[in-house]
Amino acid sequence: MSTSIPTNSTAHLSAHAQARALSPALAALSLGSGAGASAAESTAASDFIRRQAYEKANTVTELIATIPANYREALGTELRFISDLTEKLVTARSIHRKIESAIADGQIPSHLLLKVPELQACKEFRESGKLQTVNQAVSKSIAAAQSAVMETALAGKQAEVEHLEGLLARDSVIKRMSDLVLSRWGSIRDRSQIPTFTTSASVIPSLHVTGNITDIKVDSWVTNPTVVAECNHLIEDLWPIAIRCMFIIELRDAALKQKIDKKKAVEKSADVEMADATKPGPSIQSLVDKAVAGRVKPLVTQVQKLSVKSGKTATKKPVAKKATSSAAPPKKPSAGGPKKTVSKTTKPSGKGGKGKGKAGTYSVAPLPSLTLYSLSHHNRQLITCS
Repeated sequence: MSTSIPTNSTAHLSAHAQARALSPALAALSLGSGAGASAAESTAASDFIRRQAYEKANTVTELIATIPANYREALGTELRFISDLTEKLVTARSIHRKIESAIADGQIPSHLLLKVPELQACKEFRESGKLQTVNQAVSKSIAAAQSAVMETALAGKQAEVEHLEGLLARDSVIKRMSDLVLSRWGSIRDRSQIPTFTTSASVIPSLHVTGNITDIKVDSWVTNPTVVAECNHLIEDLWPIAIRCMFIIELRDAALKQKIDKKKAVEKSADVEMADATKPGPSIQSLVDKAVAGRVKPLVTQVQKLSVKSGKTATKKPVAKKATSSAAPPKKPSAGGPKKTVSKTTKPSGKGGKGKGKAGTYSVAPLPSLTLYSLSHHNRQLITCS
């Protein structure tokens, strides 16, 4: 009695079940390299594996690294050119959208704004009102010209976008890249010949010859099938490689645009919060001013009181008066010598000490020490003369 094992048994997984359990690249490889795989399945698996490598590239440099080494330098320059064109196309589309939006909103971008000139004239012409009419006509002409400039700028940017799209169209890209590949293939083909060998009996299929065979000679040279397959596969993958290069640039621009939009949203939210903070009500500045005024007011009162007191003191400051004969108090003898008297004499004139002196002047005889007392209205000041 024979027992058949189901193909979907967990003990003996089928090729498809094994493929599903593996990663996509390994699944394609397992399906294409199985014993029962057809030629179409092997080809599909090979294509899938190659194109998965292109899709995993996150930068243009990584994408260039996936190209076969024989064609990497030639196609690397073209891929960088495609990335530059894509970046310019993204920028041109963005500017086109901005101009379109400005026209719809009735706004004018700063780089397209036309300045309205103001004509000058003499006083009589200005007072007649004719200059204002001329300036109004000029303003209308500038407004019409401004509208024409906006429309022309929009059309020009649209033409730029279409030109760049033409350079990045499939036919144009495939033509440029395939020309580079075929030009490189001409030099690779001549250096990639492999020989076929023959003996007196039969053609040796490979160089791994066993046995005692002599009289081996090269029968012919043929192109290496590996190199031929490499070139064919690369030509089939030219557009997937190019479109991946464009996607890398577009995704980078989309991420940058999303970041800018998010920043603008945050700024707008902050502006709304500031607008709410500036609504009528006690502001921070008014609260600060009120608090400062409350602390400064007592200090101002104290300073004013001190100023009044210092003014009164300055007014009541005693002034020393020169002692005269009419205000002089009774003279007291000094403690250290005999009593001296003050005699009334005449002050000599400035001419050699001769002539009459002024009436009412006094001269003091030389004394060791003289103490005079001057009484004023508020206090008494002691004056000592020597």
